[in-house]
Amino acid sequence: MTRGRKLGLLLLALAALLVLTIVVMELAPDGEGTEEATAVTIFTLDPDQVTSLTWQYEEETISLEKDQENNWTYPADAAFPLDQSYPDAMVQALKEIQAAKTIENVEDLSEYGLEDAVCSITVQGEKEYQLAIGEETGLGGQRYLSIGDGNVYLVDASLLDTFALGLYDIVEKETIPSMTDLRGVQITTNAGTLEMEYQEDSGLAYSDQYTWFWKTDGGYTALDTDLAESLVQNITGLTWNSCVEYQASADDRGRSGLDKPAATVTVRYTETSQVETNETDENGEPVYETQQTDKTFVLELGDYDGDTCYARLGGSSMVYQVDGTLCDAILAANGTDLLPQDVILLDWSQVTGVEIQLDGEAYALEKTVQETTDEDGATTETYVYQRDGKTVEITDALDRLQELEPTGSDANAAGNKTEIVFTFQQDNASYPAVELAFYQYDSSSCLVGLNGETRLLVDRDSVLEIVDTVRELLTE
Repeated sequence: MTRGRKLGLLLLALAALLVLTIVVMELAPDGEGTEEATAVTIFTLDPDQVTSLTWQYEEETISLEKDQENNWTYPADAAFPLDQSYPDAMVQALKEIQAAKTIENVEDLSEYGLEDAVCSITVQGEKEYQLAIGEETGLGGQRYLSIGDGNVYLVDASLLDTFALGLYDIVEKETIPSMTDLRGVQITTNAGTLEMEYQEDSGLAYSDQYTWFWKTDGGYTALDTDLAESLVQNITGLTWNSCVEYQASADDRGRSGLDKPAATVTVRYTETSQVETNETDENGEPVYETQQTDKTFVLELGDYDGDTCYARLGGSSMVYQVDGTLCDAILAANGTDLLPQDVILLDWSQVTGVEIQLDGEAYALEKTVQETTDEDGATTETYVYQRDGKTVEITDALDRLQELEPTGSDANAAGNKTEIVFTFQQDNASYPAVELAFYQYDSSSCLVGLNGETRLLVDRDSVLEIVDTVRELLTE
């Protein structure tokens, strides 16, 4: 055997010895005890026999007891709204504990973080058991555990997660209703009140595609569907981050800013439920009927630090923290910012014709529908615009109108030179005609006029391209 080969084998042996030494040191500091390679069950508990549970975590000690109805209670405060799922989960976690490794006959628990444990647990079942969860091992994913038998065990670190809870982590939070059938939302802040109503096929706008409306003394104004829905979903998708007071006094509400809320949100919705009647079907089963009930949800927002905001349900004594994005959306909400961002939003099936004013001339086009059937029998409808019985291939140009994206807005602008005006006739009793005009604003923008109202700006070059296309089609 060559010298190089001997050296190589020696290095491999040394590396293996080093790994073994690290493992042994990890399992038994100071060389104490022995290890077992096979995971074994080291603790069992009958959940049905448990009558009390106490755990200490981060200098907070919580003791729970079961009452005669087998419900968990918090004896230190009988009024505390305890979420039963948390102690139930804790007891289930103790039902059977398996250890990946065992360190026997440990004399110094402090070496494993068990003298001053990360979490101490006392559970009263058939007898009293005391457990202690210590430091995380260097291997990761495991922690040291003592069950009072003189040994130390390596167990899954998730055991600590189950018990790493304070009192307000186990409070039973109030339920936020499922608000699906919405009728309206009202937001009141120091800046004023925004009232929104949801109405389908209302005739309140030139297009039935608008369903959210800003209600003012002057009537109803259509709102941008996406913007309104985003605001509403922020509200109806509310979740509690944490509970900070479950029985807040007037002073508590004052400290959280809820004595004078920064915002009050009222949601009106309809709740649908199935109610049992006094009748039965042919099989003797009860008959149910659909019942709709008008409901109101009220949310108050208090102090806001940029990340979280204090909140409570209207009239409730429980105070929570909610995500700051919700507060941002509510506090910033106003009708002007929610106005439609559509240059025009037509239902082309309702359009019966269009009049175009261009270069001092007026051109009237009548819309017809042509049907074609393919070899598979599928029917396709095509909109055709005609002038004086002659087809004008203007469909693509009209489609480009709805594709225009706003580049800005100026609610106080007045139209200068008129570039082009479209007047769409509709099969709509409330809005038989819709006028869309484009005016010169500056060298890069055109001002949009929709039914006489000017607000949005669009790219001037894009408008002039449409103008050139329409001019060519109408004068050829």
